[in-house]
Amino acid sequence: MGLSPARIIAVGAEAVLVEGVLSSEKVVAKYRLPKPYRDPQLDVKLRKARTSLEARLLAKAGLLGVNVPDIVYLDAEDGLLVMSYIEGLKLKEVIEKGSNEEIPHLLHRAGSMVASLHMNGIIHGDLTTSNFLVSGNDVWLVDFGLGFFSQREEDKGTDLHLFLRVLESTHPISTDLLFSHFIEGYRERAGDESTQRVLSRMREIRLRGRYVASRRKGLPGTS
Repeated sequence: MGLSPARIIAVGAEAVLVEGVLSSEKVVAKYRLPKPYRDPQLDVKLRKARTSLEARLLAKAGLLGVNVPDIVYLDAEDGLLVMSYIEGLKLKEVIEKGSNEEIPHLLHRAGSMVASLHMNGIIHGDLTTSNFLVSGNDVWLVDFGLGFFSQREEDKGTDLHLFLRVLESTHPISTDLLFSHFIEGYRERAGDESTQRVLSRMREIRLRGRYVASRRKGLPGTS
């Protein structure tokens, strides 16, 4: 393939991300690692399926006009997906600096992008402020490794629930304001009625989570 690796960006439970150069273009190669504890044939099948699905999600998101990396090379059989490199900071880092007047715009843009995905049956599956990259005055969404196709409001609500939980854990003081900017963008794209349904489902998911947590702690009034 002619990929010249430069550095390892991240090593996760599922894959390794490597920055490199391919045909003079800066890229990111995502390689799903074989699992030695799995049956070899099953392992190949699963890695191929996940890699193919991620590529399909990226391709469809790109066609929708959502800012995502371009697919440069795909070898699903070997669990390899090579994408264009997005130069920028994580949205988490931009928010932590706290001095960027563009933060409301960036969150509004992120919400609009997620709404576009949801309206077209794409669930990201790992919506965090680390998976949004800020490049210039725009936002890019990366890492669709846990994504899937679905029109269920439960899945859309779960996406938003995760994003809200991440804001609560990383930016607790400004969570409400940050999330409101995100939802404004979502609502502008998805419409009020659809947004309200997804938010309602998100609240149900949050309540279920709190109920389960309280049961585990053995708090009174939960039996």
